[in-house]
Formats: sequence, C-alpha cells, structure tokens
Amino acid sequence: MELGWKHWLPSSLEGILNALDGSDTRRRKAFAALTEAQDPFALIEWERFRLVAPSRVDVPVLPSELDAEQAIALLEGLGLVAGDPPRAIANPDPVETVLTLDNDDVRELELVRSATEVGAITTPTEALPNLGAPFGGSKAGRNDPCPCGSGRKFKKCHGA
Repeated sequence: MELGWKHWLPSSLEGILNALDGSDTRRRKAFAALTEAQDPFALIEWERFRLVAPSRVDVPVLPSELDAEQAIALLEGLGLVAGDPPRAIANPDPVETVLTLDNDDVRELELVRSATEVGAITTPTEALPNLGAPFGGSKAGRNDPCPCGSGRKFKKCHGA
C-alpha cells in the first residue's frame, strides 16, 4: 500500500506530531495525553499501528509506555519529524507497508476468511422445503386467517 506513515498514526502520536509546530503548552498537553488512560478505540488504533510499524522502529505495547523523547524518536524513525528542535516534515515520503503476522494473527485471519467464504453447497435440492407447500401443513380456507401472520383473512391477503 502506498500511504505515508501519517495515515497509520494513532491519534495520540498524531496529536504530538501536530503539536510540534505549536506552542510549548500545546506540546506539553500532547505529551501528557500519552500517559492518560486510553479508551478502547485508541488501544485498537495503537495495536493496528504496531502491526504495520517497521521492525526498525521500537513501538511499545501501550502508548502510556512512551515518554516525550521516545515519542519523538518513534516519529523520527518513521521519517515524520526532523531537526533540533524537532519539527514535523511537511511532505513526508510515501512508504510501502508490509504486514508481518505471527502464527496467532495468521490463524485469526484464516478464521475470518473461512467465515466469509460460502464454500460448496452440501444440502441436496430434494431435502430443501417445497416453496409451494402451504404454511402450517394444511390448506387455508378463504375465511381463515392468513398463514403469513398478517392477521388478515386469507382471501384478502394471499388468497387473491
């Protein structure tokens, strides 16, 4: 996939990247957000980022394990930050992401794939119910309630 790393960044790192060109107060708030409790969506976002991050960049298991220097080093490793003091690069080079999966991830993907594949039809057509058969097993009279469950008489519903 040809996307820049900025498209894969979790919101916590994106906040730091955006704050680098801002005031000191904005930077402190962005770095403080790393240590705060993360909502479940942010943790899923972080895990997705860990899966696609290159092996040369050390990404901790949780965003709360990063301090300010480690966050800057991570962004520098991805080619999104440069200089001293660190500043966001305006147009970072696009990168091709290669997804590396361990055995558990491969098994989970195979389960998802197998759940979405229909596969071969194993039930013979003779065993399927007859669509022409009346509901309830017997023929409905004209003034009986319609077997479809509408509450109307059969002659006004399906008997017309």
